[in-house]
Amino acid sequence: MKNLDSVFAAYLIGWGVFFLFYLTVARRTSAVRAELERLKNQLPKAK
Repeated sequence: MKNLDSVFAAYLIGWGVFFLFYLTVARRTSAVRAELERLKNQLPKAK
């Protein structure tokens, strides 16, 4: 049963790393979208 504890800990750490990665990617995507919207608003309006 000692090995099962190690496997469970590794599993939890793996999922923790995955969610941290997901959160950082989501935050960066949001920042890029906001920047893109800001740049679109700066463009002169075409007639």
